[in-house]
Amino acid sequence: MGLLDMVPVGLLLIDGDGRAAFCNRAAGDLLGLDRDRVQGGPATDILPRSLVADCLSPGGSSPAKKLEINGRRIQVHVHPLNREGRDAGKLLVLQDITEWESLREANEELQAMFDSSYDEIYVVDSQGYTRRVNRIGESYYGVELEKIIGKHYSDLEKEGYYNPSVSRLVFEGKRRVTIIQQTRTGKTLIVTGNPVFDQSGRITRIVVNSRDVSELINLQQRLEDTEQLVDNYRRLVMYLRQEKMENTELVALSPQMKQVLDLVDRVAQVDSTILITGESGVGKGIIASRIHRLSRRCQGPFITINCGAIPENLLESELFGYEPGAFTGARREGKKGLLEMADGGTVFLDEVADLPLNLQVKLLQVIQEKKLMRVGGNHQIMVNVRFIAATNRDIQKMVREGSFREDLYYRLNVVPITIPPLRYRKEDIRPLIEHFANQFNLKYDMNKRFSPRALDILEAYPWPGNVREVENLVERLLVTTDTTLIEEVHIPDYVISSSTDLPGRVYVLGLCPLKQAVDEVERQLITLASQRCKTTYEMASVLQVNQSTIVRKIQKYLANTIGGRNKKENRGAKASSRLHPEVAKKF
Repeated sequence: MGLLDMVPVGLLLIDGDGRAAFCNRAAGDLLGLDRDRVQGGPATDILPRSLVADCLSPGGSSPAKKLEINGRRIQVHVHPLNREGRDAGKLLVLQDITEWESLREANEELQAMFDSSYDEIYVVDSQGYTRRVNRIGESYYGVELEKIIGKHYSDLEKEGYYNPSVSRLVFEGKRRVTIIQQTRTGKTLIVTGNPVFDQSGRITRIVVNSRDVSELINLQQRLEDTEQLVDNYRRLVMYLRQEKMENTELVALSPQMKQVLDLVDRVAQVDSTILITGESGVGKGIIASRIHRLSRRCQGPFITINCGAIPENLLESELFGYEPGAFTGARREGKKGLLEMADGGTVFLDEVADLPLNLQVKLLQVIQEKKLMRVGGNHQIMVNVRFIAATNRDIQKMVREGSFREDLYYRLNVVPITIPPLRYRKEDIRPLIEHFANQFNLKYDMNKRFSPRALDILEAYPWPGNVREVENLVERLLVTTDTTLIEEVHIPDYVISSSTDLPGRVYVLGLCPLKQAVDEVERQLITLASQRCKTTYEMASVLQVNQSTIVRKIQKYLANTIGGRNKKENRGAKASSRLHPEVAKKF
């Protein structure tokens, strides 16, 4: 019987009378009993209750039972014994499955983690056969995993489950490989194959991680589509702004501007290129849009390109467009350039003198040959575009210095149009002020107007910013003045001090007593002189009276400003901002 003690499983024999007939060493250890005391004892004293019934009841084998005895997990099989057809007892086989159960639970936990991974985990052996795939793989390949496990990667690749096979590439390169993979269900995966090497450097396993990026690609495509839509809307807004400019009334009463408009109306009927020159703010863009509106191309697009506002590294692709994949970040479908979008219409090249030399060559080709090539392209695209260019720089000097191509200059300067600055056409100043005042009164629901004196001052101002400055100042005065009538006092000092040949007219707007009118004129003259002159002697010289007269008039009309002539304690007070400090010191 010593041989049975060497068996690693427990053996316990219960005879037909329900007593332990035999117990090997392993069974005693598992039950935590002395086997010598076990033998001959009743089963009810030896075994757990859950086993007693199986041992004492007649019949065949019962299913294996798992028990926990003394902190160990025991699996028990009960086998019936027969002798000459009679029940001779039961043989119990006891096996310690504690470690096996721990391994099983750990494996189940790992399998649960394996299957719950958002990414696919795919394992092939050293021969390339699929050994494990987690559950996400079913949605990737559209089949149950049982149809994949055990198959060679090359067969799965041929059958179209995925393409290409990253396992094949790993075996070929003996290194980690990352690729974009397509599956039979139409999914796009980012796949990384990681080789596992043994000590001799042979691949024993390849662990593949795959992530479904189909939705990301769809989102990227939708984002690109949205960007394209935004770009189209931006261009539409730009076009509508140009439409609005076209409908803006041109104010031109001076002989110089009438000559310009006569020329504009004539050249609008032909397709000659035009170069508009003039200082900043004179209205070059409005003239360009008028030419387009009066031309045979008026139904086509009018696209303004500010050559100085677009960064140089983006200017080429904005003008000429690009093909798919022309550069990093390029849209998959490519993009039309502004010149191509203007086909059938007019392109206004504002600030053309700022165009880089390398793009001047390409622009010259478009003007001469009526065709262009996109960035990254290999074929010409025909375009039917009229060009109008404008600049506020001395472009002839730039040609002489070599910073602007001479051949392009002559192509653009077929019809030169020069717009004179506003200071040389003063007849347009008042109409412009009234035009913008009407425009902003309507915009802000106001009803303000300029006094004749204010108009005189504004007309005498040289307007270095030209029409744009007129628009800016008129809007500022309308929105900041708290009275309906905008007068001299509301006009900024820099305008008044810069005004030349300012007429000293007196306007009578209503009837009043003559003495009151004389006093009012004197008050205004004394006030204005005190603001512009540093001393009472200078005031007397300007107004052509004695200095003592000036002193009396100041005390009469500006007493409140300097503190009152009857208050001796205030005679040395400083003047307000309406009285020149040097004059105020005298009082």
